[in-house]
Amino acid sequence: MSIQPEDRTTIDMFSVSRPGRPRSNPYDRSQQLRINKRVQRQRDKARGLQRLEVKLDGEVIGRLDDMCQELKLSRAEVLELALKHWLHL
Repeated sequence: MSIQPEDRTTIDMFSVSRPGRPRSNPYDRSQQLRINKRVQRQRDKARGLQRLEVKLDGEVIGRLDDMCQELKLSRAEVLELALKHWLHL
């Protein structure tokens, strides 16, 4: 029987017990990040969200951050509101 890295039933079947406090998660940090990112993508997809990456000038980001603090919203929310207004949605 082989062990799959994300197999929750056999994760400790062949592991050596370690002294000290037990780990709260059986996966190493890189594996946890992959799992969490996959779950986040699935959650966003279920909500109908899509990813968009944009590179902007530092001055624009500074003004955007000021606007975010003023409106108490995240960057994504401010950009979405601005684009909806600009696109008349």
